[in-house]
Formats: sequence, structure tokens, C-alpha cells
Amino acid sequence: MLKKFTVSNYRSFEDPITLDFTKVGDYDFNEECIKNGVINKAIIYGENAVGKTSLGQAIFDVTTMISGADSWIKSLWLRSKNPGFINAKANDKVAKFTYIFQIGDCEIEYVYEKHGIDSICSESLKIDQALLYELNFDTGIGDFSSFQKYSELALLNLDNWNNQMSVLTYILSNTKLDNLSILKKFESFVKNMFNLSEMEFIGKNSADEVINGVEHLIIADLVFDFETFLREVGIDVSLKVATTFEGEKELYLDYESKMLRFVDYASSGTLSLVGLYLGIKVSNRTFMYIDEFDANFHFGAAKLMLEKFKNDSNCQTVITTHNTDLMSNKYMRPDCYLLMTPNKIVNLADATGRKLRMGHHLENLYQAGEFDEWVNQLGEEDE
Repeated sequence: MLKKFTVSNYRSFEDPITLDFTKVGDYDFNEECIKNGVINKAIIYGENAVGKTSLGQAIFDVTTMISGADSWIKSLWLRSKNPGFINAKANDKVAKFTYIFQIGDCEIEYVYEKHGIDSICSESLKIDQALLYELNFDTGIGDFSSFQKYSELALLNLDNWNNQMSVLTYILSNTKLDNLSILKKFESFVKNMFNLSEMEFIGKNSADEVINGVEHLIIADLVFDFETFLREVGIDVSLKVATTFEGEKELYLDYESKMLRFVDYASSGTLSLVGLYLGIKVSNRTFMYIDEFDANFHFGAAKLMLEKFKNDSNCQTVITTHNTDLMSNKYMRPDCYLLMTPNKIVNLADATGRKLRMGHHLENLYQAGEFDEWVNQLGEEDE
């Protein structure tokens, strides 16, 4: 699980901003939102332009540091005409990423700095607070003395380095890691992280991506299951796969007297649910980030989707929304609702001097400004 993440000098984040999943309260309800003392389900609220999208992109930058990870971050930067990796106001043209993961019984602290998406400046990795390695790519100065403790690392050639390849990738690609199997488990965790907001199947991005998602439904024989899913979230439709004159399979809305092509006639909310559904169906998910997951559908569907996320205890899930109807102790708990400003992320329990209990109406407190002064005060203290 991801326990803590800090980023600075990246996109909209000039100063360090931290997402801390270890800030767990002593609540005895909705305990499924917590796993092994770490927040496993969280919802982030924040005004427009505070950096919720950038936060998701920052968290997933770690996928660029492991070879073979399905890193949509790199493809995003390749597509973008104005990538803006480094914060525009930063004097230091280096972005810093700090991750603390709980992998099995071990804690991994992974820290690196980058000049850009493909240019690493420095990197270090600790296992249970003991340094495994550190390297400054610009100067070539590093500490690999701990490699001598492990037979699989002792003979690695570290004379030359390409700053587009992380030390971690080099280790994973050139060793069997019998004694350091924890690194393989760490690799597996990272490779199974999904930012659902940017997956190719998400319905809100483009017509081509919707078509890709529908094709996947057909190929994977998931149409009937997807139809059942839609009805669970309150969309009563009948779906049918038929072969076109060109010999290709197509998905249709079946209205008995006629059939309408799904990608042309389904509502925007239904199209968005293609991406969410396929994201949920991905096996072995470890971490999922969904930005404005309910932007295109009704509150009732949002509530049902939230319940589905909660029921998957194996996947740590973070979603962002502006929907305050979901801010309720019925669904989650105060330590799992996070408020985000441009320089701070704090949970509701820590954003007020009031002791929040099960009976408190969190949405009313939020709309009445209960947390505003406290959040602003915390932000001023950080500056």
C-alpha cells in the first residue's frame, strides 16, 4: 500500500505537498475503509485548479521509474505540446518525488529527483529505513555499499549510467533477487497501479477511446456482465452484439423494434461508465486514482460506484469529486475525506477543533465553513 507521498517543484506544486494515508482516526465505523492501519479508501475535495489532476499524475510518475510498467504518464507527455513538468515559479529546476510504501511486512522509501519526464537527477531507496543505494546522476556520486550484503547485487557493473534508466530498473532487469524478493513485490505493486482518469478506455476522453473500450467489452465477452453492471447503477438498457455487413462485431442498444449503435446513442454518463467498469474488472489492481469519477452521472450511480470501490479491499482507491452528497459518515468516515488546497491536504478530522462523531452531518458542516479557518491556518503555518 502507499502510506505517504510528497511532491515538490512539479507542475502546480511549487512547495512540497503531502498525501498521508497514515493519518487514521479512532473511528469504529466504516472500518473497511482502513487496512493495516492505512487509509485504503479516500475521497479528495478541492476547488478547481488546486491541483487534484496534477496530484494523480505526480503519484503515477513512479511508473516511469520501472521498466515494463504501463506508464500512461510518458505517453501523456509525448502527446502534450506544453508538458510543464517543472513548476513555472521554481528556482530549482528539479522536481522531487518521495514515496513510502508498505509492501508485505517491509516499508520501502523511494525518493528521486527529475529534470523532466525522462531525465533523472538523483535516486535513493531504503528498505525498513536501511539505505540500499543512492546515486546522484549528474555528478556520478553514489553509495552502493549495501550491495555487498546481497550476492545478487555484489557483481553488478555500476561504472556507467544513463540518466534515462533508474537504478531500480537496472536491478530488476539484471538480477534474480532471491534475497531481495521484496523488490519484485514492489515492482508488481507499481505495475498494477491504475490512474483510471487517463486509461485508454475512459469514456469522457474521446470517441476513439470509447470505441476501444467497447471493442474490449466484446472481445473479452463482458457485454452481458456490463449490462448487469449498468442496471445495478440505475441504467436499464438491453445490449446486443451483432455482426455488421463488413463482418465486424458491433455493440448495440437493443430496443426490440430497432437497434442503435451504442457509441452513437448512449448518454455521456453511460459512456463514462465503460471506463469505470473496465477499470474495476482489471485483475490484481493495487492502487487506483480516479479524478472526478462521477462527473457525468447521477448521485445514485455515484453512491453505488463508491460502494463497489469500498468492497474491493485489495485495491487502495482515491477518488476526487465536487459531489458533497457523498461526504457522509454513512459511506465513509472523517479521516477518509480529504480537503485539498494548493499547498495542503488534510482530512476532515484534522481540519476542525471539533471531535467529529458518527452522528455529525459532515456535508452540512463543510458547507457551513466548519473546516475553512482550520485549513487556511494549516496552510499559513506551512508557508
